Amino acid sequence: MAKQASTLTGLLVVNKPKEMTSFGVVARLRRISGQKKIGHAGTLDPNVDGVLVVALGKATKLIDLLQTRPKTYKGTVTFGYATESQDADGEVVEKKPLTEGLDEEKLKAAFQALEGDIIQIPPIYSAVKVNGRRLYEYARAGQEVELPKREATIYDFKPTSDLRWEEGQPYQSIDFEARVSKGTYIRTLAYDLGKSLGLPATMTSLTRTVGSGFSIDQAVDLDKLMEMSEEELAKELLPIADVLDYERKDLTDEEYFAVSHGQKISKWPKNESGYYQLYYDQKLIAVYFYSDEDELWRSRYQF
Repeated sequence: MAKQASTLTGLLVVNKPKEMTSFGVVARLRRISGQKKIGHAGTLDPNVDGVLVVALGKATKLIDLLQTRPKTYKGTVTFGYATESQDADGEVVEKKPLTEGLDEEKLKAAFQALEGDIIQIPPIYSAVKVNGRRLYEYARAGQEVELPKREATIYDFKPTSDLRWEEGQPYQSIDFEARVSKGTYIRTLAYDLGKSLGLPATMTSLTRTVGSGFSIDQAVDLDKLMEMSEEELAKELLPIADVLDYERKDLTDEEYFAVSHGQKISKWPKNESGYYQLYYDQKLIAVYFYSDEDELWRSRYQF
């Protein structure tokens, strides 16, 4: 008899290890959970560890929402050389050995200058798509392609350590913390920091400490999750409601019938956010949003 498909629904906050792709994490969790509907909210490169939020079952409907939330990273940038991928995994393409230490005040000002709305040009070794192909596919094929420009918002970008010399090397490094919008390339941010100082620079380490509203303190190591039974895994799941911060509305029997069938609602007044999370019998049923176009409440998510 075939194994019954899993009904697990909710969110797992995973502490992704280095040397593993985000897809690899999802594949492992799919195997142990038995849940075919599973996905993650924001890719981490293999050499980056930290928070990876994984959605199972009906929670996968929220992935787009989760991806829009700011992310926070802690990392290290090293000045004096640059790589083709802008991180420590790439081949060195530029060197400018330091003959004296960087000016701390100028460096602090350079951090601040990159805050706000910026335009980034991602490295050729990245997963950004151009004409249906990822940039790294062009790079591996030795083909030239125009690198696209991407908008990003840097909410906070600051040093968190003193400058230090790399042992036996003419390079200096500093630790940093960055709180950024969806789509930001932190390695490009580190590269651009060096560029603003007239120096090649490389992101040499990175950890995501906050993702989709969840912190690394809430994250569970992947190895620990892999040892759990499906029942134990279920206890680690966070409910969908933990993600939503919209005003709650409890439905009448009549309203429940309409909402459960995805019908539009006209009688509710518009609230400040333009969103409601809708409950019936203490259960989350749906999220509705207010459409200014026709002044009706419409379904955004059905659970």
